Amino acid sequence: HLSDDEGWRVQIPGLPELTDVGARRCHDLSETRCLLPQLGSGPDNQSGGGYLTRADYIDLVRYAQAHFIEVIPEFDMPAHARAAVVSMEARYRKLMAAGQPQAANEYRLLDPQDQSNTLSVQFYDRRTYLNPCVPGSQRFVAKLVSEVAAMHREAGQPLQTWHFGGDEAKNILLGGGFQDLKGTDPGKGKVDLAKQDKPWGRSPACQALVSSGQIKSVDDLPLRFARQASGIVAGQGIATMGAWQDGVHGAAGASDFATAHTLVTEWDTLYWGAAQSASDLANKGFKTVLAMPDYLYFDFPYELNPREHGYYWASRDTDSYKVFSFAPDNLAQNAEVMPDRQGKPFAVTSAAAPARFAGMQGQAWSEIVRTDAEFEQRVYPRMLALAERAWHKAAWERPYQAGETYQLGVTHLVDKAALNADWQQFAAVLGWREAPKLEKAGVRYRLPMPAVQPGSGPYAVATEWPGARLQYSTDGRSWQTYQPGRQVQANYWRGVSQDGSRVGRAETVSGQ
Repeated sequence: HLSDDEGWRVQIPGLPELTDVGARRCHDLSETRCLLPQLGSGPDNQSGGGYLTRADYIDLVRYAQAHFIEVIPEFDMPAHARAAVVSMEARYRKLMAAGQPQAANEYRLLDPQDQSNTLSVQFYDRRTYLNPCVPGSQRFVAKLVSEVAAMHREAGQPLQTWHFGGDEAKNILLGGGFQDLKGTDPGKGKVDLAKQDKPWGRSPACQALVSSGQIKSVDDLPLRFARQASGIVAGQGIATMGAWQDGVHGAAGASDFATAHTLVTEWDTLYWGAAQSASDLANKGFKTVLAMPDYLYFDFPYELNPREHGYYWASRDTDSYKVFSFAPDNLAQNAEVMPDRQGKPFAVTSAAAPARFAGMQGQAWSEIVRTDAEFEQRVYPRMLALAERAWHKAAWERPYQAGETYQLGVTHLVDKAALNADWQQFAAVLGWREAPKLEKAGVRYRLPMPAVQPGSGPYAVATEWPGARLQYSTDGRSWQTYQPGRQVQANYWRGVSQDGSRVGRAETVSGQ
């Protein structure tokens, strides 16, 4: 994921502004020299700045090729493109000042007359979307694909898949959850929805396409641009274009696109209908990759605890067991094992025809991650559970059967005893074998928290995995190692790595 609103992360020959401006943060309100600081990162590029040089990227791809890994670059567009848009505006101003108007407009990504009043999901204005109606946008895509494909050829791994992005090209205020200021209930509504626009709603360049009959409305623009991008990708000899499910919304099927294959990353939650939508996409010929946020987004907290960092819009707690319990080939089954984000049961019926999915994918969005250590804690050990489910179908995963309904606490179709026995075996391997290997490799995985029964004590304490080490304290300052099976009277508990070099956060026993 090499571009987003908050930064551009790889050097592109001929477009130095992408990294000179889009990969840096400073206090420059004109955003000619840099992007403004995002999400409290500060202006000094110590958190949130930087990029891969062309040589860095080639080395990375070459290393991946030597380890049998395919690199799939993603450059998100037309939304989540603020870093690119701002960078190309800086380029425009520089070249106009130099008296080169043709060059200035070559890769400009905005319609300068667009006055659309929009707010993106990340709370940015209209500059978060590149404008698909101006010629600079297609030239930009062509330049980008050409340069990245050349890097892959030089690295010895010809580019097979280009991920277009395509997600969240919308005005969040026009979606669910926002009520009109002029609504019937005087106690609700703070937004005048009549003054809100869809992306590109007031762009003269886009309105010209509507007037000429090339599109019915601006709603058609994201899919139209995705099709145009697929033509550019196919023209470079790349067999597959990928997109998030939003990017193909409205398409009849994979044949709508110019590439031989179209890969779609499905990111609905199961309680929002992911089982149905994923099956629909697969049965329309898309190579569908499962990326359900309630199971596979690793920027969410491991546990429901106010001291546990992470977003919570799709899941308030996603521990390794939850990832391990995911049944990818029978998505409805998961509704019998885990609740929704509010801890409430929901029902899913296997209504669609059986579908074959291309794979599954874990995400670790880094916009609120400050350090490498924090990133590794988000990813490990959940990634090991993801790998287990991606590579091995367990006996407790039920065969898909249309018409079956699953709901936690209501149906009893899943062999949960077999699931838990399988987890115990996996957890033992994780605790006794894989965790020490991760430590030896310098990977700072998340240390499991102790499970302490509330009450007055003394306590016999459990851990998430066998072999995990714990420490306890009576004063929160001096710590002793817990010996499994012992009962201890102590107020403070924390996890510790097997080599003793790292400790987890300390928690106090409830009621102490």
